[in-house]
Amino acid sequence: MEYEDKVYKKSNLEHNDSISTYDGWGAQQNPNAFEVFYNFLNEIKPLRILEIGTSLGGFTSFLNYATKRLNIPCNILSYDIHFKDWYNDMINEGIDVRVENVFNHHYTEVKQEVIDFIQQDGMTLILCDGGSKIHEFKILSNYMKNNDFIMAHDYSQNKETFKENVYMKIWNWHEIEDKDIQEACEKNNLISYNQEIFNTIAWVCKVKQ
Repeated sequence: MEYEDKVYKKSNLEHNDSISTYDGWGAQQNPNAFEVFYNFLNEIKPLRILEIGTSLGGFTSFLNYATKRLNIPCNILSYDIHFKDWYNDMINEGIDVRVENVFNHHYTEVKQEVIDFIQQDGMTLILCDGGSKIHEFKILSNYMKNNDFIMAHDYSQNKETFKENVYMKIWNWHEIEDKDIQEACEKNNLISYNQEIFNTIAWVCKVKQ
């Protein structure tokens, strides 16, 4: 596929280097994430994507490219708390990048604009990849509609699985696991979706039933 030609650099776990690059943009992802997400987007065809953690912008730009190439009419809203000069280039490409903290200090509230974005008609895909993925998942999952998806990065099932199967093989960072989100999943009726596939790129994926 054409997008594969744009993955110029792959993360190097032996050197604790998390950066893969997509079309010159840096992304803190396992390089296989591009293919997995391309197929995932093609499968679910979300009308909007909410991303917490724009970071270097490469993965956000890839999501924008993929949805356009797949002819999915998808709006992308991405938040980060640190401004980077190239965010203006992303905005010019049609991505809604906003630099602000949408959560209160204790992660008990989120701005109404985020809730309104999630709860629009049609499927929303929520990506938690900011500075506190557990809290992001817990609060944002409260506002999901049926058939919405929520995901979080730097995931492994538990510490043992991370040490044995993930570290130095798939991903070197572990910030969220099943026990952290079990209560939120039960409360909001979230079930796993193609988790074996997403395990290969250190993401957890849930859909609301």
